[in-house]
Amino acid sequence: MSKRIYLDYASVTPVDSAVSKEVLRVSKKHTANPSSIYMEGVKAGEFLESCRKRTADFLEVHSDEIIFTSGGTESNALAIKGVIEGYKNSLGSVSAEILGGNSKIDRFSVNFVNGAEIFAEKSEMPNDSHNVPHIISSTIEHPSVKELLLVFEKSGEIELSLISPNEEGIVEAAKIAESLRPNTILVSVMYANNEIGTIMPISTIAKKLREYKKEQGRTEFEMPFLHTDASQAVAYLPMRVPSLHADLLTMDGGKVYGPRGVGALFVKRIVPFKSITEGGSQEKGRRAGTENLPGIAGFALALEMVAKNKDKEAKRVATLRDLLLVNLKSSEIGKRFTINGTMVEGERLPNNLNICIPEIDAEFLVLTLDAMGLCVSSVTSCRTLSEDSYSYVVQEVSGSDCSKSSLRITLGKYTTKGEILRAGKMIVEGLLLNF
Repeated sequence: MSKRIYLDYASVTPVDSAVSKEVLRVSKKHTANPSSIYMEGVKAGEFLESCRKRTADFLEVHSDEIIFTSGGTESNALAIKGVIEGYKNSLGSVSAEILGGNSKIDRFSVNFVNGAEIFAEKSEMPNDSHNVPHIISSTIEHPSVKELLLVFEKSGEIELSLISPNEEGIVEAAKIAESLRPNTILVSVMYANNEIGTIMPISTIAKKLREYKKEQGRTEFEMPFLHTDASQAVAYLPMRVPSLHADLLTMDGGKVYGPRGVGALFVKRIVPFKSITEGGSQEKGRRAGTENLPGIAGFALALEMVAKNKDKEAKRVATLRDLLLVNLKSSEIGKRFTINGTMVEGERLPNNLNICIPEIDAEFLVLTLDAMGLCVSSVTSCRTLSEDSYSYVVQEVSGSDCSKSSLRITLGKYTTKGEILRAGKMIVEGLLLNF
């Protein structure tokens, strides 16, 4: 029996063996709670902070700007809820939690607290709604962002603008800029899409926000802030926060060959941010709960390993992906499928291929390919258990005909040329069986 082929790296990456060894090592060496004050606990705490610094160095940010979480979904929720709660808190009082004794932050916080007065001066702002924060995101965000924002909108806690991508699957910075309002506190746009792999112009969006602040007479310490879910981008794209100019950034260990159930959220010092969980003062009071020290150690190592081989690996998987695409195009089904999203180099993740085969039941095709020994997906794994698991991302880019008829094929560092050649034949055979 031939070895099964795994081409669903966007869903979760296999844990690197070196990472597994590190997790086990730390599990045995640091058995104490990092918050404990006796010797073993202090050593565990010191090791935790060394992992925090390594994670911060990967992004080129300050160590105290890293919050360890249980993964991408929690990081996204923490970013959105933390900023909303920070905004609410700042309207009521300039708390010591936000001020932090920093003169620049003090100045910002006072401006933020007096935001109602600032907003009231804007003619386009209704006087009776200036305290309702406005958030901008896109229609193709991961469910952990999009669905959470829709819940907040439904409850009346926020005003929400969801921006559609262009026909190439990219959220344009100009559209974000057009949607900015005086009460916009946050823009949340993913760095790279988890289904179609398109790359968003985060640094350009950040530039638009800076221009808007300048026009409004605001400083860099004032809203709106920029959050990006970079979970899919970490393994392949530049991650220097000083170049991206993001104020909050999400990472997930399960996307970088690290442990599952661990991740991190970067929060710039200037962002008014309030913890959304009570019951503990861990992570400097921003995320309650005993830190998963072995997982965090594995995550930090995984980031360092990804950074060492990023450019070389990106070229390798792009070559394999393009080989698969050529083989599919030259096969019997070559004229029967289209590609969802741009294939322009630099505008799509190198490991992602998402194809639409009209009138095919993608879920049934995934099961057919599974029986043949090939692991691919049709939508993001977070929606596969839904009763109606169509891809709203594909629908936005390619229309409803493709929303239930598309395959997501994602490669990774264990993918070989031989596997790609076999996978191409399987996909063709599976499609012919379903036509």
